[in-house]
Amino acid sequence: MKKIVLDPGHGGKDPGAVGPGGTKEKDVALAVAKYLQQELSPIARISLARETDEYRDLWERSALANSIGADYFVSIHCNAAVDRAANGTETLIYGRGGEAEKLAYKVQAKVVSTLGTRDRGIKVRPGLHVLARTKMPALLVELAFISNPQEEKLLADPDRQREAARAIAQGIADYLGVRLRDNPIKEANEEVESTKVLFEGKTLEAFLKDGKTYVEVRKLCEALGLKVIWHADTKLVEVRR
Repeated sequence: MKKIVLDPGHGGKDPGAVGPGGTKEKDVALAVAKYLQQELSPIARISLARETDEYRDLWERSALANSIGADYFVSIHCNAAVDRAANGTETLIYGRGGEAEKLAYKVQAKVVSTLGTRDRGIKVRPGLHVLARTKMPALLVELAFISNPQEEKLLADPDRQREAARAIAQGIADYLGVRLRDNPIKEANEEVESTKVLFEGKTLEAFLKDGKTYVEVRKLCEALGLKVIWHADTKLVEVRR
């Protein structure tokens, strides 16, 4: 299976662009990347440059992709402009004529047709770190303009975030010549039963599977007053007091 690194832009102390309604680029990027991970997991080995709202500098992101020998790198962002009327979707690449451009055209077409946004095309940006410092074909997808009030609403909507993720996944699958599952997110959810855990008056979301109860590590540790740190390079969850 191909190895793909998904890079949710910004994070932690760096919110990225912030829409007029307060939507933060870092939150949209992470949500879409996680949905995209679910979509692509059946056809590729996926790594996330960040899995939580944490700050990762650009060198860490490119180093992760290079160190694991990723086949492709896809960075998720939202565009912004002083002019709130600016709108549309564009995909950025390092240069013309390579596999990144071929992949970009597939992804761009799917995102535009799915979200109904204006097609701003494929643009060359050799000065962007994650495109210049990664050793594999790399894309940076600008989903829409978070500075545009209408597109901000689109970007903040979880259903549209899922659609954006599905569109990117379809573009990647078309490029690779493989077929996506019809609905991997729904299929994954159908395999478990939702439940809740009550801990000292705090209700934690959980699920039941094979007679066992599962709670997200971060939520449980935070309820216990502990700190959780995700090390994406080693896929290690560190818990600290």
